Amino acid sequence: MRERLRPKSPRIEPEAVVRAGLKILDEEGLERVTLRQIASRLGVQAPALYWHFKDKSDIIDDMAQAILKEGGFEDLIVPSDKNEWANWLTLTAHSLRKAMLSHREGARIVAGASFQSKAMMRLKTRSTQVLNEAGFDLLHASLASETIINYVWGFVIEEQAQPSESEADRMNAEPIKSSLESDPEWKMIIDVMNQRSKLTGEQLFDWGLQVIIDGLRSSINCPGLSEKK
Repeated sequence: MRERLRPKSPRIEPEAVVRAGLKILDEEGLERVTLRQIASRLGVQAPALYWHFKDKSDIIDDMAQAILKEGGFEDLIVPSDKNEWANWLTLTAHSLRKAMLSHREGARIVAGASFQSKAMMRLKTRSTQVLNEAGFDLLHASLASETIINYVWGFVIEEQAQPSESEADRMNAEPIKSSLESDPEWKMIIDVMNQRSKLTGEQLFDWGLQVIIDGLRSSINCPGLSEKK
């Protein structure tokens, strides 16, 4: 939680506002996380929230901070062996996905946070540091860090937006199935969806993540990247 100036007679604590926001998020979704709803949950008037927060986006920042702190990202430690960068990034990406999945629409909350979030800053700077020490120049280390973080956000946002019924189930349903069976292209898509449905979310996530990691491995010595001794 970011340090905030506290009035002499605060009516509410900022931590209580964040907890209320997360509870509304889990129960009702992001669209219901408003100043009015949070104030109502706390039994105060909306203006009371302005003791600590300038607007809803300020609250969202601290909600993102809380989610990342729960996931251990406030105290993120870099590996002692620079050659372990790929394993560290893989574990960190999986931990980020897990942290965001711990709350309804958690990915939208974290992705919408500003750089002021301490945990978000720590995640971005530590990832860049790990890649820089592994051999990427600072610019490319930063770009690679952003690419991985954006992949995690995008994947989990889509993951949390999926309806309970799978795409494969919908496409196999009658009368859709019968109308598409004669089309070879649609049959291929249905076959792919059926195969995808056998994979867990973690398996699907890790496949895309490893494609990025493998790409970074192959580019670490490419022209344009400074060599680290």
